[in-house]
Amino acid sequence: LEDVARASTGWPAKVTEFFEVIATTQHLDHVRLHAPGFAAVRDSEPMGRIGTPFEAACRTIDVRALGRQATRGVGSGHNLPNVGIHVWPLASYPLEQVTAAPVTDPGDGRWFVDPSGRDRHLAGPTVADGGIDDRATAATTPGLLRRRPLHDELDAQRAAPVDETRLTWFQADDPAFRVWIQETAADELEPLPLELLHVCNLSSWDRPTGSRVRVDPVLGRVTVAAARTVHRLAVSWSFARAGRVGAGPWPRRSVGGIGVRSDGQFDDAQFVVGVGAASGPADELLPTLGDAVVEWHNFQAANPGATGRIVITDSHRYVEAFTGGGRIEIGQGARLEIVAAAWPQPPNGPRVVDGIERVGVLPTIVGDIDVVGTGSGDTPGALVIEGLSLVGGLDVLPAGAATDGLGAIELRCCTLVPAPGDDTPSATTIGGDNDRAEVRIDRCLIGALTVASAIPIEISDSVVHGTGAAIDAPTSDLTVAGITAVGTTTTARLTADDSIFDGLVTVARRQQGCVRFCYVAPGSITPHRYRCQPDLGPTSAERLVPTYQSIELVEPGYAQLAPGAAWELRTGASGGAEMGAFRRALTAKRLANLAAALDEYLPLGRVADALPVLPNTALLHEGGQS
Repeated sequence: LEDVARASTGWPAKVTEFFEVIATTQHLDHVRLHAPGFAAVRDSEPMGRIGTPFEAACRTIDVRALGRQATRGVGSGHNLPNVGIHVWPLASYPLEQVTAAPVTDPGDGRWFVDPSGRDRHLAGPTVADGGIDDRATAATTPGLLRRRPLHDELDAQRAAPVDETRLTWFQADDPAFRVWIQETAADELEPLPLELLHVCNLSSWDRPTGSRVRVDPVLGRVTVAAARTVHRLAVSWSFARAGRVGAGPWPRRSVGGIGVRSDGQFDDAQFVVGVGAASGPADELLPTLGDAVVEWHNFQAANPGATGRIVITDSHRYVEAFTGGGRIEIGQGARLEIVAAAWPQPPNGPRVVDGIERVGVLPTIVGDIDVVGTGSGDTPGALVIEGLSLVGGLDVLPAGAATDGLGAIELRCCTLVPAPGDDTPSATTIGGDNDRAEVRIDRCLIGALTVASAIPIEISDSVVHGTGAAIDAPTSDLTVAGITAVGTTTTARLTADDSIFDGLVTVARRQQGCVRFCYVAPGSITPHRYRCQPDLGPTSAERLVPTYQSIELVEPGYAQLAPGAAWELRTGASGGAEMGAFRRALTAKRLANLAAALDEYLPLGRVADALPVLPNTALLHEGGQS
């Protein structure tokens, strides 16, 4: 059944035969030692697995229907005929050598694993499907990490060292996480030996002594001795997400746009430069993004109308602001692309443009970015940003005197992260007088979008999350497909498909455009609607209000519909998928495929149902985390 579930859904699966874990009076001729009648409450490791697919405790019988598990959690459904098929809709995405964020500047030995500078629960490593002969375990499924099993394995390794290939969580080729330390700028970034690594609860930021390092995978924190010299601390870790929306290390060959050929490779550019934190003179990379922007300005001045590409080649944390005199300028006919991509150097020569691969890295830019179009002419300049995590706002400044402003502005697979303490992603603003601009946003997680010019806007497969207004473009033509807009939307014309407008929508010209297969908040003023909710009903509008797994950006289920959300929303898109930014995850269709395949494989009298393992049910009750 696990193999059938994996084949039907493409997700990892763990099957539990509930009749085997029901507490009952046992016959002395058939003692089931694996199913004790009482839980061993003094053993913290199995108690930590309560409420997860891997709990070892037995339960009393639950006669309610297995299909009601969405409101009762993973640990429900214990009845003799029931078979629970736990599936993980969230995938785990690995990141290599991500620069951690210090809590203070200068650092005092406390670090956030997330480069945006906030707590984040780490996920398990990427695992391969073992096939029909291997049962799923906690180490081979992409759940969120727990402290206890990692702590116990490291303690056992220190007491009696074994070959790292025999470890469960810290195998040499695929560890749950790995810490890297660069003591001085002249040193190399070196991995921390396992004997110096300790997994702890760092809710109070306790720091070790000597050379030891403490890591909290639940809070995403790292501490080192206050007196230890650390120039750069990096962590290789994984995060969980339901779909490939926002910035991430996944391949982006399928994402087209300006400057991308049909085969997924970049077009030729006259100016190409790489950026890497560990670069040196022999490496042909610049150490900062600011250096690359300066070179672009110099090249553009000598070559008007040129096409430039800045490739950020690692997952470093670049603390740089591009405002005031340091803003990014793009002249008439010019185009600048700032992309995250792997660009390895061949062993027998310099880097070549064809060696750029749009995969594997997730750089973070900490600071606001201002962009302005300069000059005048028939072809205004264009800006493309792809694959970056931006901790700060993105502003396209109003055009100055005797200039025509910027042309195309395109964001692809980006995340605009809020500054620590904020609740919503950072905003994107397109200033006035950019009357010939076009805005395209594809597969991004962004904050409020404010557009002052009357320009066309296209948004697809993205989350637009504002505190009040999500999209404020009263004079623009807005075309969206598969977006989740949390906040109000104001525009001149609207064409929308497969989207969720979780806030009032106000459209000035209702005779043009159409809204299809969308959720539109009651009271909205829109053009003609086709098969939208809550118009179709048949139940009350209150039941059809969208509910999400989480509304916090750093959570794995951010902006994805919860299992308890109305079925009309989870299957209401034009292809039968869920409405909103995660329509391409095909969650409802995968579950339907599994349900259709079960009857052929279930023994007579058994009842099975899929039990999605979501972050709020996979978290263990450790240190107040629930």
